Amino acid sequence: MQHKEKQAVKERLDQELKDFHFTGCEKVLQKTHTKSFVDKLSSFWNKEIEVPVLPIVVAATLILSTISLKDDLKNNEITTTQAEREIIQIAGYTYWKDDYERAVKLHENKSEN
Repeated sequence: MQHKEKQAVKERLDQELKDFHFTGCEKVLQKTHTKSFVDKLSSFWNKEIEVPVLPIVVAATLILSTISLKDDLKNNEITTTQAEREIIQIAGYTYWKDDYERAVKLHENKSEN
């Protein structure tokens, strides 16, 4: 019984598709069986590539977070260095002690010359 149904469907499909003819056979053969180097190169560059999204997103996230952490560590080192510096007040102005001493030495050297 099932065989008869399949046969009936096949006959109906053949009857409906009898007016359709594939005319691009030469183009398909030319694309699939290339002859010259240019055709081979063209078919090579014409391939579709599937790129998995999840590994790329994970890799990009890891790279960006590593860069961000590096920057945070550098900023943390700078702030700890600044925290170790001493602030002094002279004549109502506030200075870093090492900057003030450097400026005083520079001024003394200029006045000696």
